[in-house]
Amino acid sequence: MGEQARRQRRIGVALEVRIKGVDRFGLPFAETTVSDNVSRGGCSFQLSHEVAIGAELEVEIHRNPVGRRPATPFLTTGEVMRMDNSGEDQYIVGVRFTGPQFPTYSGEDTSGG
Repeated sequence: MGEQARRQRRIGVALEVRIKGVDRFGLPFAETTVSDNVSRGGCSFQLSHEVAIGAELEVEIHRNPVGRRPATPFLTTGEVMRMDNSGEDQYIVGVRFTGPQFPTYSGEDTSGG
């Protein structure tokens, strides 16, 4: 997905992310990793499992506490839009959220331009 197609600004942040899904061989997996970046509409992270473009994943992002609110996980689903090999048995995965959008705390460009 090109820069022009992205509607939300990505924020480079390392948050704990738990991913559940099925790898490209049809085997179920669950893996805990760290986000590379997050926006309202998606995120990217590294996995040790190879997944297919278009695969549906369960995504659980562990947010940091804000003010007096305790840290609570954000739960959603996402479609794999990008999957690049980043080394031996490591893949950079880009996911577009198909479930709830991730709440962010800064202004975003939603004009599409």
